Formats: sequence, C-alpha cells, structure tokens
Amino acid sequence: MTKIPLEKEKKQVKCERIYLADDKSSWFDTYIHEQSKELLPGKKRPAVLVCPGGGYQYTSDREAEPMAIAFASMGYHAFVLRYGVDMNAVLPRPLKEAAAAVAYIKDNTDEWLVDENAVFLSGFSAGGHLAASLGVFWNDKEMLPEYADDQERIRPAGLILGYPVIDLKSTCTKLDIGIEGYPEYDQIGFGSWHPAIRGEDIFVRENNRTYVNFEVAMNAYMFGGYATDEQIEKYSLQKHVTKDSAPAFIWHGGEDGLIFPRNSMLFANALMENNVPCELHIFGSGGHGLGLANEVTSNYAWEDVPECRPWLELANTWIKSILRRQ
Repeated sequence: MTKIPLEKEKKQVKCERIYLADDKSSWFDTYIHEQSKELLPGKKRPAVLVCPGGGYQYTSDREAEPMAIAFASMGYHAFVLRYGVDMNAVLPRPLKEAAAAVAYIKDNTDEWLVDENAVFLSGFSAGGHLAASLGVFWNDKEMLPEYADDQERIRPAGLILGYPVIDLKSTCTKLDIGIEGYPEYDQIGFGSWHPAIRGEDIFVRENNRTYVNFEVAMNAYMFGGYATDEQIEKYSLQKHVTKDSAPAFIWHGGEDGLIFPRNSMLFANALMENNVPCELHIFGSGGHGLGLANEVTSNYAWEDVPECRPWLELANTWIKSILRRQ
C-alpha cells in the first residue's frame, strides 16, 4: 500500500497547561474554542473554570475534563484548575490559586476571545468549597491582598456548584467504609488520613465496625492538621456571604450522606437573604460525587442517576439569565 504523505499545518493551540506554582504543583488546563469564520468569528465567549473535588486530598479526574468538555459543548471556553492538594492544600493557598487562574484568564481575554465579564467558576464537593470561597472572598483585602487595587480582576461572574462543601460542620462524622471489627489503625487502608491526625480522632468504633469521621479527615487537609474553632468559622462560607458575593447555581443529590444537602441550603439561604441571585436544586435521588450523573462519569451504578442529569442544562439556562442581567 502506498503511503500518502500528510501535510502538517500549524494551528493555534487550544489545549494548554498553565502552571501557577514554580514547583508545578498547581496548574490549569485550557479548552478554548478555535476561531472559525463559520462560528461567529471574533465573538467573545463566556468561560467556565472548573474546580474538581476530592476532599482537598486530591482532585478528581471524574470532575475535571468531563466537566470542561460538557461546558465546551454548550459553547463556553472551559478551563480546569488543579489546585494545591494534600500537603499543599492548606488554606488560603488553593484560594489564591483560584484567584490567580481567574486573573490569568481575564488578562488574556483578547487572545482567547473570552468575555471578561462572563468568567464563571464551577466547583464540585471540596472544589465547590473552593469556588464558593472565591465567590465570597474576592473583595476581601485581608484574604487576597494581592488584588486589593483591582478586585474586579478576580471577581467571578457567578458560581455553578455541585454538592458543595459550605459549612464545615455539615459533613459525615461516621462514614461506613466497610471495615468489620476493630483492626489496628495502621492496618486500615483509608487514603484520606492526614498524617497530623491521630487514629483515635479519625476512626469511630461502634457495633463491631470501624467508621471514619470524614469531617475531621477533610478539614485536616484544609488546615494542615486539627482545625480550630476560628478556622471552622472563617471558612464556613454561609457565614460570610454579603450583597457583593457572586450569584450561584447550586445542585445537590438529596441522598448525599457524605456532604449533606444542608450545605447547599445554607448557602442558598444566605445568598437570598443578601439579595444575591441564586438558584437551588435538591434532587430527590442521588448521593455524593455524581459528576455528570450519567455513564460518562460513572464507575458504579449508583453514580448514574437520571433524575440528577438535568443539572447541566439547568445551569446553562441559569448562566444565560445572569448574562442577560449584566
């Protein structure tokens, strides 16, 4: 068979990795629409920066590229933030990285044809906490002094939050991970056990089973060990909503036994009390970590929940409603 030589043509790079830390421990990936004379040439598009979840111990692939592709398929430029996790997760570092990513996107709106007034954050679980943190603290000069002279540079146009962590006291304190009896702590394979936390403070022994206090486990990564009352207060976001907080679309599976739906309800209530536009959906079915709630992001049958799938189109409609108000 005769080989036909393929011509190579240099094209504009649309998928790029941009590092936010010198040690390359945090970055964001771009999913930018290529310009075409057939697709509204020169028009600036809204953008969505996705913050995956993972309990601040890792960032979930299930809530990363699939989300970016889903938003891109609806016409948005999309980005995925891989913020500092594990030993790099101590707040406010991830918050500063989210702010830096938004600033970078807004600084490149002409090159990427991004509408600078339409940069949204979408976060899931712990990533929802991060996205909502920037939505609440974007104009806090003490929290983000680097942007004190130009706070609009990091202001999100809105938030799309899936089963977010909001209230640091509304997380499961007795999570069943299938451990029979009372094994030695060092024999328990629980990956989200921060080294600064004692076994007796993260594991709960009852009825011949060993459970996990996930509240302690997750908060440990956020604060580098045991959380103080002051830290819990500072980062329980419903307590810091103001009239300047970013508008939010929020959804949650009603059967979520890890990050309780109360998180979403508290945040929505705080937004509404401050006259900030908000839309809340608590679906009757669905547990935690559903992603798109379809076969694309499902490893297990319980993650494929048809009742929750409408969230993406509902969010798309909500974004357009926010843009019409500008």
